[in-house]
Amino acid sequence: MASAETADLLNNQHEIVRQLADFPENIWADRIASFTLDKQGYAFYAKEIEILKEEVMSMLLETEKPMMEKFDLIDKIERLGISHHFEDKIEHQLQELFDTYPNFQEHPECDLLTAALQFRLFRQHGFNISCGILDQFIDDNGKFKESLCEDIRGLLSLYEAAHIRTNGDKILEEALAFTTTHLTLGVPHLGSTLAKQVIHALEQPLHKGIPRYEAYCYISMYEKDESNNKLLLRLAKLDYYLLQMLYKQELSEIIRWGKDLDIVTKVPYARDRIVECYFWAVGTYYEPQYSLARMTFAKAIVFCGMIDDTYDAYGTLDELKISRNLNRWLPSPLHVLWDGNGIDQLSDYLKAAYTMLLNFNKELEEDLAKNRRTFVFDKYLEEWKQYMRTSFTQSKWFLTNKLPSFADYMSNGMITRSYYLLPSAAFLGVDGASEDVIKWMSTNPRLFVALTTHARLTNDVGSHKFEKERGSGTAIECYMKDYNVSEEEATKKFEEMYEDTWKIMNEECLRLTTIPREILKVILNLARVCEVVYKHRGDGFTDQRRIEAHIKAMITDSISVCG
Repeated sequence: MASAETADLLNNQHEIVRQLADFPENIWADRIASFTLDKQGYAFYAKEIEILKEEVMSMLLETEKPMMEKFDLIDKIERLGISHHFEDKIEHQLQELFDTYPNFQEHPECDLLTAALQFRLFRQHGFNISCGILDQFIDDNGKFKESLCEDIRGLLSLYEAAHIRTNGDKILEEALAFTTTHLTLGVPHLGSTLAKQVIHALEQPLHKGIPRYEAYCYISMYEKDESNNKLLLRLAKLDYYLLQMLYKQELSEIIRWGKDLDIVTKVPYARDRIVECYFWAVGTYYEPQYSLARMTFAKAIVFCGMIDDTYDAYGTLDELKISRNLNRWLPSPLHVLWDGNGIDQLSDYLKAAYTMLLNFNKELEEDLAKNRRTFVFDKYLEEWKQYMRTSFTQSKWFLTNKLPSFADYMSNGMITRSYYLLPSAAFLGVDGASEDVIKWMSTNPRLFVALTTHARLTNDVGSHKFEKERGSGTAIECYMKDYNVSEEEATKKFEEMYEDTWKIMNEECLRLTTIPREILKVILNLARVCEVVYKHRGDGFTDQRRIEAHIKAMITDSISVCG
């Protein structure tokens, strides 16, 4: 990326001093070959999938199946990543079970594993089941019974359930601490398959993981389970394989699109992260019907990253004063690219960045207008305008070395880094994002605010080290200044705050709402991608190696369907 030599090349005409970021080079440059979908092979496996789906549907609809077996089957279908074929049936089954068995803890088969599994499945699907189902596992002192320590599978089930806690779920707070301690202690004494499951869960709780990657991991572990259901396993592997073929085709198209735009040459100071942008889109919605949404969202993220780097890692204060007037160049509808006032004052590289952005948005508006979805574009465009305003404010703070108060930073920062913009972009290609949904977003309900706060905080923690090393001010430094605490204390506080946002998101997803569950899933999945990308106080978008394994598993390395 922007080395000292590149900086000289960029600025040789005016000798402008810039705060260039030494971003790591793109690791995927020549590793992803162009891909053409094998339509014949795709059709062959798709036909087998249809046959397998009918058999699994019969299993789901079996009326004589015991209640516990129904829960177990639904869980396996979901964890294997094939639930998108049976969503309506699963919802119907869970509704029936919820209505039929109001007192699950009284069921004679309700051990810790099944009680926690029921609790997790119901809450994942928006059923507000009480924590009372866990009361039977509490001793007279209000603690979890020590006899549970030997039940590793039960502890693992409870551990996963505890991550769907809301504010006030004290028993789940205790459950998380209890299970984490005893699962960690138990790992050395477990068989290899169960040990791998426990280690993976401790590293990445299911509820906070990217669904498609978690399916990949579960398929590999389930395959080694001697009691596995061969039918479910075969369907899962075929489904994963076919979707990978679709992803490879989409990614190849997006890479060609980026090369046609010549982004790397025109905007050399920005991170070249097209693959990561597409990964973000797959993490947000993996299902086959969202192909257009993934493609559109990935391209929008490319531009978010480009403009973010323009403000953070290239533009001078004088240039950014001009560029903040982009609002004048983004009329709606986009009858003209811009009005010509001020654009010529920008450097060639900033002009190139804005030209590409405005052309993309113009094409996007025209496409959405054809489908009578301009209300989605209007929301998206308004968020771009807000993003430009607040990005200038943040750049002004840090380019002039004037740290704002933490409160001011967070108020401004909720919009910068594109965290209001990204959800708007994510809904561009989602049919369920009706005009009512867009209005709902505009009212800033707790769920939406919790998402953007979570994204803001995870990014702040993950990017802190890199930003600090290059001399840029950070949110953590603002907090340290205001509250007179150490860097470690401030970082821990940020981590506590974004844990709290998960409780709010979980709580809001349990409320009765007219918002389609597919929209709620998009919001949660955006939070999950943020959780993974910025895990362990790192920045996987900048340092691609941190999420390389996820990208290879989900997109580039084909899963075997032989045998």
